[in-house]
Amino acid sequence: MRILLTNDDGILSPVLYRVSDVLAKEHDMVVVAPSTDQSGKSHGFTHRPDKLLTCREELHRPYPIFQIDGTPCDCIKFAISQLLRDNLPDLVVSGINLGENAGVSAVYSGTVAAAREAALWGIPALAVSLMAETEAHIDFALNWLLKWLRPSDGLPLSLPSPYTLWNINFPACTPEEVAGVEFTAMSTVMFQDHYEEVRTEHGIPGYRLLGRKPSGKFAPGTDDYALRQKRIAITPLQIAQTSPMELESLQQRTTR
Repeated sequence: MRILLTNDDGILSPVLYRVSDVLAKEHDMVVVAPSTDQSGKSHGFTHRPDKLLTCREELHRPYPIFQIDGTPCDCIKFAISQLLRDNLPDLVVSGINLGENAGVSAVYSGTVAAAREAALWGIPALAVSLMAETEAHIDFALNWLLKWLRPSDGLPLSLPSPYTLWNINFPACTPEEVAGVEFTAMSTVMFQDHYEEVRTEHGIPGYRLLGRKPSGKFAPGTDDYALRQKRIAITPLQIAQTSPMELESLQQRTTR
C-alpha cells in the first residue's frame, strides 16, 4: 500500500522517522511534513498571491521525504495536488502525535486537520495520537498500527470510508493495561481554560494558556471516556458539519 505520512510536530521530530521507517518495512512510503512545529494550527493553510510555499526534498532516507514551510494542511494539499498527483497515496497517516487529540482537541489539532484534508480529497486517512510519550507507548502504538494495516485471515483491510477520517487515540496507561479498542463518538466536553500572566526577562507581560478537560463530564461511548477506561479510542469523523436537527427545525419554520 502507498502511504503518505505527515505530522504537526515538524520534520525534525524523531517520532516521524520512527513511524516512517517502521511502516516502510511493509509499505511504499512518502513523507511530507512541515519544516517547523505546527501544533495547534488546526486547518490553517497558505494562500493568496503574496504568500508562497517552498518545498525541499530530503535525501537521507530510502524513500521520498519532502519538507514544506507550511501547515499540516498545506503538506497534504500540496502533496495530493502537486507532488504526488500522478501517483496518489492509498492512505494518509498523520502522526504519531505526542499528546492526545480526542474530543474537542480534534478541532484545534494540526494532526487531525492533516487527516481531514486528505478526507476532503476522498483519500482514507488516520490521525494517530498518544496520551503518554514514553518509548514504550510509542513502540506499542507503532506495532499496533503496523498490525492494523496488515490484512489477516483473508479479511479485507479496514479503512475509513470516502470523505471520512478516523481519529485514533491511545490511553496513558502502560501497554500491558490497555483494555482493547472501542469505536467511539467524539466527546464535546470543553476545556476549562484560563491564562497565567508571565513576564519575559525584559519585563514584557504576556499570557500563557492553561486548561484541562473536566473528566467528570466525560460520557460513556465517547473518546474521552474510552481513554479514561484504558481503551484505544477510534472515532470516525465526517467532513460535513451540518447539524441535521437544527437544519430540520429551520426548514420547518420556513414552511409554516
